Amino acid sequence: MLNVIIADDHPIFRAGIRTTVADIFGEVALREAGDMVALRKHLADASADLLVLDVFFPGLEPEADVKQLRRDHPLMAILIVSMLTEKGAIERLLRAGANGFVGKSSEPDSLAKGLNEVMAGDRPVYLPRPGRGRRIASADNPVAALPPRQIQILRLICLGLSNKEIAAELNLSVSTVRHHVSALLQKLKVANRASAASYGVAQGVLASTEHAENG
Repeated sequence: MLNVIIADDHPIFRAGIRTTVADIFGEVALREAGDMVALRKHLADASADLLVLDVFFPGLEPEADVKQLRRDHPLMAILIVSMLTEKGAIERLLRAGANGFVGKSSEPDSLAKGLNEVMAGDRPVYLPRPGRGRRIASADNPVAALPPRQIQILRLICLGLSNKEIAAELNLSVSTVRHHVSALLQKLKVANRASAASYGVAQGVLASTEHAENG
């Protein structure tokens, strides 16, 4: 059974990664860490086949710690999944020992591709397309094409609300919310709520100050 550690301090992103890992690899031994203390404890207990690591992670010194992780766990695949966009920094992490990189604001299927490729021994690098992860209104951002009501609902999904809670918040029926959720999943080309939340956060949905109109 594949042994996987997800190291990210954002529960929403961990949930999205966890779902994608399960979709790709099936049953795995999965552990999660929200900071370096927890990650070091997990690795002291048992190494892993795959570490999915965010470099904006409490207690992490990116290049130094990736080098140390590579020295201590030479057979462990390390896939960086991060909002980092600076190519020079990404290249340094790869030289330090990371096996691949996936930008959190890259295309929705990039994580699945990166996971498959890194476990196949490849060195995938999926960078955000220009303009992604900055403003919800960027032209190449599929979130920008959502109707205002679905942007509202996506924001609430990103905050962890259930369909029932969203319905109460927006004064809609649960069936109407369910319809909008299904539609926005199709438009964003993601399989589930956790992936939609991860993608929405990466695309700046929560940071946006745009007011979503009723629709």
